[in-house]
Amino acid sequence: MTKILERNVNVKIFDDRGSTLRVQGSLLDVEHSFHIELIVEVETGRILRVHAEMVKRPYPTLCLPALANVARLEGEVIGPGINRRIAERLGGASGCVHLVEIAQSAVRFTATYLIDRRTGMSEGGLGGISEQEHRQRWLPLLKNTCQVFRVGESDVGVSKRS
Repeated sequence: MTKILERNVNVKIFDDRGSTLRVQGSLLDVEHSFHIELIVEVETGRILRVHAEMVKRPYPTLCLPALANVARLEGEVIGPGINRRIAERLGGASGCVHLVEIAQSAVRFTATYLIDRRTGMSEGGLGGISEQEHRQRWLPLLKNTCQVFRVGESDVGVSKRS
């Protein structure tokens, strides 16, 4: 019989339209039930507070010391290099690869949402401007992060669609 395993990594963002977001991430599988919560300042992307817990873990006492590392994310800014900094602060010989995984997932989703929130797209639509105007506004920040912001000969902003 084939053994089937599954891991779920989920992220939720709670936005009351104030100056901060509450971001919750979780990692659930047969051996793990890990949760992280971040409070992120909308204007700067700065992580103000972080809390994590390991409800279920493979090593009941050996895994727990890695939780102390999550406080090292406080003060970090969600922007270029954040995934590397998360790995450095939460991973390695004194850390936990699973905390790295959920923190990086939470931060990636938050980064996308921060762009939406700052541009008005989270309100539904492009904030009253055309796709091309919106693309041009964000091109310096998002250059070559996806096909919409691709630059070069096949620049989607100037290519014709069939």
